[in-house]
Amino acid sequence: MKKVVWTLCMLALTSNMARAQDVNEPVPAPMPAYTMENPLDKALIANEHKAHAAVAKGDKVAFASLVSMDGWIVDTTGAMKVSDFVTMFDQVKVTSWKLSDEKVTWVDANTAIVVSTWTGTGTFQGMKLPSPVYASTVWTKKADKWIAVFHQETEAAKPPPKK
Repeated sequence: MKKVVWTLCMLALTSNMARAQDVNEPVPAPMPAYTMENPLDKALIANEHKAHAAVAKGDKVAFASLVSMDGWIVDTTGAMKVSDFVTMFDQVKVTSWKLSDEKVTWVDANTAIVVSTWTGTGTFQGMKLPSPVYASTVWTKKADKWIAVFHQETEAAKPPPKK
């Protein structure tokens, strides 16, 4: 039995190694380089600002035009479907906000991740919004339109106490 398991493991390993060396595989399309001069980077960062502005204004229509309702949001409260978040828009109260340090990382020609730092004040379901948070949003191109399919926020660590 050990020989059979060992043989199957070796067969799987060598077949994957052979596939990795397949010279006939198509070469993936080059990903756009990140630069602030790249118009697509600027457009995605602008979309990120529009999505945050829509949340701050409580504008469900504007928000829904930028995100996938099947997407997910992960923050300090856990994971939530975007469609569930939209039903709670009236429980979000943002009094001030700012995005900074925006950067774009390309996964492929149709998928990018926008990372940023969000600072602001407000509440969600009566709880104070953490600030600052490090955020990332996955944007993907569907039918010639860029939409957000995943967003996460991580609260920044508090500075150590002064001695």
